[in-house]
Amino acid sequence: MIGILFATEMEAKPFLDRGEAPGVVAVVSGMGMEAARIAAEKLIRENGCTTIINAGVCGALDDSLERGSVHRVLSVGVDGTTGSVVLGKKGLRLVTVEKPVFQPDRKKELSKQADLVDMEGYAVARVCEEHNIPCILIKGVTDFGDGNGKADIQKHIDSVSKTVAEKVDGASRSIATKRDAPSTLQKLHSFTKIEHTIFSLPLLFAGAWLGAGGMPSIKVLLLIALIGLGARIFGMAVNRILDKNIDAKNPRTKNRELPSGKLSLAQGVAVALAGLVIYFAGCALLGETVLKLSLVPLVPLALYSLLKRFTPLCHYGIGVCLAAAPLGAFVAVTNSLAFTPEVVLLAIFTFCWISGFDIIYALMDIDFDRANGVRSIPASLGSTGAQLVAAITHLVSIAALLFLVDGWLSGIAAAVSIAAFGAAYLPAIPVHVRFFPISAIAGIAGALVVLLR
Repeated sequence: MIGILFATEMEAKPFLDRGEAPGVVAVVSGMGMEAARIAAEKLIRENGCTTIINAGVCGALDDSLERGSVHRVLSVGVDGTTGSVVLGKKGLRLVTVEKPVFQPDRKKELSKQADLVDMEGYAVARVCEEHNIPCILIKGVTDFGDGNGKADIQKHIDSVSKTVAEKVDGASRSIATKRDAPSTLQKLHSFTKIEHTIFSLPLLFAGAWLGAGGMPSIKVLLLIALIGLGARIFGMAVNRILDKNIDAKNPRTKNRELPSGKLSLAQGVAVALAGLVIYFAGCALLGETVLKLSLVPLVPLALYSLLKRFTPLCHYGIGVCLAAAPLGAFVAVTNSLAFTPEVVLLAIFTFCWISGFDIIYALMDIDFDRANGVRSIPASLGSTGAQLVAAITHLVSIAALLFLVDGWLSGIAAAVSIAAFGAAYLPAIPVHVRFFPISAIAGIAGALVVLLR
């Protein structure tokens, strides 16, 4: 669903007069950042919008721009701050203000920051950034932020809004075309999120390093990586299959491949089976001991997503899955279950690291989980209580990590990991960013504590 957000009825009218378009919902927010923020949140949470276009008129801070010209926005900031939200690779800079700009001195000051000025764009872009969805700002110039500004807006808003409506219509159609026709490869990539294997590979290699007492053979490392890839594909596919009905109800996840129908259930099962084939092939090539034990990690991988139906401690299920990575790699190198204290500490670090971050990730779904009977620590304890539990879990992870430090390079890696853990509790950082890439930084740096010893 594409959300189109206008500030006023006059700006929206030319677009609304074109009639309803499938897959598009248009709203009038009212003027100002707070009104725009509320409307954008509603489009995402209640309407399930996965792209938002904020369209309307604006003032030009650059006198070389033409009245009536319509522009895509490259970046948008807010008056009085230095930060901005980058929206694309080309376009003009926009600054959002609380009050209209009709004073030459104020215009001159703002022109150092941007080319255009409005009263809503930054709020919309910031909401989209927090929800990790695309945002497009399309703005048409009615005035030049000077003493004639009020009269110019009234005189030109109708004609400029018609031009804006044409641009918005074209942009929404282009988005719909691209959205509705992803390639099979794109759909499979989105379904499996293979790049998230980065969560486990460094820890697999660290477990192998501890088992070998140094650098294992390249062949063994490649086979361990192959097993990790197969396990990731299998676990992710099974998770999405089992959660298909829950995902379909959640505005944040309803557009995933299975609930949206982009992939069929049969295709999802085929992906899971492909992951199994890759996994077992790697295990077989590593030897009889690894193959005999290969079913052990598959049990939590296949079942952990069911835990949210029964217990708020479900987050620790994914911890079990990831903790098996360094232990399994250790076995792959040693062909033995005689785990050393170091690899056990690494497994504890891994278990608590990802479990704590999974609690933080679930903060995004507190309201949905409570309304639909999904068990999670945030739903049970609220945001503050959940972050306290996550912090305690992460403190255990940090303690295990510190026991593994040996040497100054290892210590630097530990410091980076600890800093990333700390960043996970900064309110200014969106939750989805705390989960990825910040959690990945904490995990990779933790693995480097071992690899740099």
